[in-house]
Amino acid sequence: MLQVRGSTRWLLLVWACALAGTNAAAQAGPEQRVAIDELKTALDDGATMLLIDVREDWEVESGSMPGSIHIPLAELESRMDDIPKDVRLVFF
Repeated sequence: MLQVRGSTRWLLLVWACALAGTNAAAQAGPEQRVAIDELKTALDDGATMLLIDVREDWEVESGSMPGSIHIPLAELESRMDDIPKDVRLVFF
């Protein structure tokens, strides 16, 4: 089960960006902001996604989403080769 604390929930709501995500994503194009409730529903329904936490180290210390990987935003561009291209990506 996905458990999200208050400030983290707000952050995820504001920053969650799914690439080629659910049906709504297919209608909206390759990039879309996704509410945390929509993301949770998609994950609960078995959607295959790679969750990438782009927050700073000190922010991740307070907790993160289970199954996510941490790549700080400042490192994201240099680590793009490490990210699979054949799966939906969710950055938060």
